[in-house]
Amino acid sequence: MPIQLVIFDLGRVLVKLCDNWKHASQLAKLPAEIGDLSETAKTALYQLVDSSEKGLIDQEQFCQQAATVLNISSQDVAAVSDIYLLETFPGVSQLLDEIIATGCRTACLSNTNANHWQMMTQGGNACSIPIEKLHHQFASHLIGHRKPDVRIYEHVELRTGFTGPQILFFDDMLENIQAARQRHWHAEQILPDGDSVIQMRQHLARHGVLF
Repeated sequence: MPIQLVIFDLGRVLVKLCDNWKHASQLAKLPAEIGDLSETAKTALYQLVDSSEKGLIDQEQFCQQAATVLNISSQDVAAVSDIYLLETFPGVSQLLDEIIATGCRTACLSNTNANHWQMMTQGGNACSIPIEKLHHQFASHLIGHRKPDVRIYEHVELRTGFTGPQILFFDDMLENIQAARQRHWHAEQILPDGDSVIQMRQHLARHGVLF
């Protein structure tokens, strides 16, 4: 069955991200750099990110609560959050043009929050994506579920009308790839040690989308 819908994660697939919170704090030039986090802090921060990316708390609430975990001010948390998204990978716009020219539909499916979604989709930022070239746009904070929850994949199928092997999905997280494969999607992991766009071109060729 030919691929009819190509879906992209955003962070580390279409958009370069900081390595971690410590890296972001260095770039943000905080008065006190965020150090290596304890396991307790990592768990607490993950829970806050989870709530933020499900739309359960807003950016202000996230910054206030994360400030306690990271032992920095809420203003510094906001600065780190803003700088976490670096830039769109070179070649993304051209790649989308080539996929669309084949007749395939395109989509994004991202675990993200309202602040980062605005930065990526409203233009004027280094991390802005060509959102007009994505026929369908799915963000976890708007859906209320995060990958790898099966419900977010079901939501995509319901809204697009495509299922199983009609879909080719790119993501950097193995657990998200495995969940997509459970839905019988074609799914390929984008690895951090190589060029994202080159990797996707290779997979697209192997799946018969681009030649």
